[in-house]
Amino acid sequence: MKSTATNLAKNMISPSLWDIYKDVYFCLFNAAYHYLDGAIISLWNPEGKTYDRIQNRALAKKYISLMSRQNNKIKYLYGGNQDMSYRELSVSINTSLINAQKMAQRCHQKAFYYLDNGEITLYNSADLQQHYVLNTHLLSRLSHTPMPKTNLALSPLSK
Repeated sequence: MKSTATNLAKNMISPSLWDIYKDVYFCLFNAAYHYLDGAIISLWNPEGKTYDRIQNRALAKKYISLMSRQNNKIKYLYGGNQDMSYRELSVSINTSLINAQKMAQRCHQKAFYYLDNGEITLYNSADLQQHYVLNTHLLSRLSHTPMPKTNLALSPLSK
């Protein structure tokens, strides 16, 4: 039987990927006050694998359908790097931390963000013990640059 320590280590996100997740910025589709509480979960690139636009669109549709059953308003945004050259379509939904974890797991995401009064905490979807408080408010993590035409989060279309 595997030990608890082995299982915890297996669920940990690598330090290099964790650092990328910690350096997140957001581009909102609505006014900022709509996003101050609840979860931010990516709809694209499950399990950290890069998919093309068509595959990600199908995944997003599937995951939105699952989340819409929560009877909570879904708000859309991009999460990515500061200049948004890498960005993933994400949702913001006002829900509990435990429900946020379940939704992130259903979307096959390694991590998600949880906001409390705009303060951002990054959580490992498989193990809430691995978390990181960004010590910053959502408003300080908004990208105000024009959206680039290309998106490094998308693989080239399959032929």
